[in-house]
Amino acid sequence: MNLVEYRRAQDTITRQVVAAVVATLRALAGRPLTPAQWQYVLDALFPTVVQGRRASVDLALSFYRDHRADHTDTAPSDTGPSGVEPPDYDRAALDQLLTRTARPRLGDPDTARAGITTTAAAVMRHVEQAGRDTIITASDRDPLTVRWARVPTGRETCAFCWMLASRGPVYRIPAAPSDMRDMRAWHDGCDCLAVPVFDPNDWPGRDTHHTARDLWRTSTAGYSGRDALNAFRRALYTNPPQTT
Repeated sequence: MNLVEYRRAQDTITRQVVAAVVATLRALAGRPLTPAQWQYVLDALFPTVVQGRRASVDLALSFYRDHRADHTDTAPSDTGPSGVEPPDYDRAALDQLLTRTARPRLGDPDTARAGITTTAAAVMRHVEQAGRDTIITASDRDPLTVRWARVPTGRETCAFCWMLASRGPVYRIPAAPSDMRDMRAWHDGCDCLAVPVFDPNDWPGRDTHHTARDLWRTSTAGYSGRDALNAFRRALYTNPPQTT
């Protein structure tokens, strides 16, 4: 499975979950809901999100194992790290998501559409995060020395994500606190994937990384901190890199 196939398969999983969530919320839009009705919404949507996350985990493991087999000389029976379980997820996580994105807006006809759009982006993150976390956990537990890289895969990627992608395969647990914050900086609507790197000279998204790295270096010369990120943002606006 290559990176394009991975992205397409993940998009299929995500779309199905988001469509179910959006359809449910649209049916309720424009009228206030009682606490009991919100619990009913949670009961209806929670299994759908969990199913999507499970599918994302399975897809991520398949992608990981495909690339592990392509870049190692291990026995065919050795598929990599064992004990990689789906990341924990409970109703409270979905409850917090809906409370943040949908509940303040859904009951008002003037804000319901924006609330549903915001919720869709948040649900996308919750579904795809299961796959990202799986890649990261598998990389950490693999008896081989495996790093992982952040690879943008969408049409519009924010400057902060491009900045992290420009660093390449530098992420590994355990890491310094600053690196850990960067590793976990996934936002609603983020299109980045976590990609395992077994060979630093041959990995999915390497060309994208090099393009981002070169743009970062040329655009931020003489800048630091927030000024550097702003300079990089301007460069991205005038010369956006192409994703894989």
